Amino acid sequence: MRTCKLGAALWALGAAFCLAGAGFGFAQESKVAKLSHVHIGGALSYSPYTFTHQVWYRDIVYDKSAKDTQYTSLDVYVADPVETASPVMVWVHGGGLRMGDKASSKDLASKPEYFTSKLGFILVSVNYRLIPEGLYPTNVQDVADALAWVQNNIADFGGDPQQIFLLGHSAGAQLVAQVSTDESFLRKAGKDLSLLKGVIAIEGGYGVIGADGDTKRLQGNYGPQWQKALAAANVKSGKGIPPFLLLHVKGGSPMVADSEYQALGFAKALEAAGVRADVVSLDHVEHFGANEKLGVPGDITTVSLERFLASVPGKKRAPLWTAGSLPKF
Repeated sequence: MRTCKLGAALWALGAAFCLAGAGFGFAQESKVAKLSHVHIGGALSYSPYTFTHQVWYRDIVYDKSAKDTQYTSLDVYVADPVETASPVMVWVHGGGLRMGDKASSKDLASKPEYFTSKLGFILVSVNYRLIPEGLYPTNVQDVADALAWVQNNIADFGGDPQQIFLLGHSAGAQLVAQVSTDESFLRKAGKDLSLLKGVIAIEGGYGVIGADGDTKRLQGNYGPQWQKALAAANVKSGKGIPPFLLLHVKGGSPMVADSEYQALGFAKALEAAGVRADVVSLDHVEHFGANEKLGVPGDITTVSLERFLASVPGKKRAPLWTAGSLPKF
């Protein structure tokens, strides 16, 4: 009889721990569930036509001090159901620093389902203040503040705060390069460059001054502090700058005529500082296609990204799609 009482006592104790754990889980779930969100999904438009499900958390403000907090907000996309400790990809849109939005279908393309359903990532798409209010250094600080918010809060969504990657296209590529080479922005946000495990920049300008020495465009984009804004000039050894993958249109593109020159010059500066810099030249797309093709199985943009992610030290998550659907390297 004594054994039976002991067993009952242990069962009760175990049940108490289970309920306490469940209560914590419910608290975490309810915290996120209170945020504005929708359930989305659908079959991919290309083979293997996998049906995907995501939860889209919208318009989360990471900086309430802005005049219009729409410009300091972000969206979080998670697989439905989400797996715990998922790595995180933070996406920064383009638009010449003067237009664009985190939810624009042209910029975002198939990234939500690609990163969540194929790669097992959580995708965070961020807004930042645009020129004139967002003139440098405001726009770069916005990206840094968004990254700090992600590291502080992404565990509530099932993300791993120690596995954060950064991705940007065009003006977004420029911003991710700036925040990843000038440590002062993340430091002001209470973080440092170790927050970032890797950076992917597509068709950006990185502050590599041309042979003609013309700086008019740089001054127009960055204002009176333009010399401080040059990502290439901010590269120094010993900073802890994360590894880079740079994708550019071969020979440049109509939108960014010197994108090849920028990528090669930036890579040279990174490598001279002992920082890994992979450069991929794209001969089948133009400026916008370089971004929109990302995620298409077998496309060089997709293959390059997946190889880069697989080679960066740290925890890895197996792709959620079937092996037969993966690109053959």
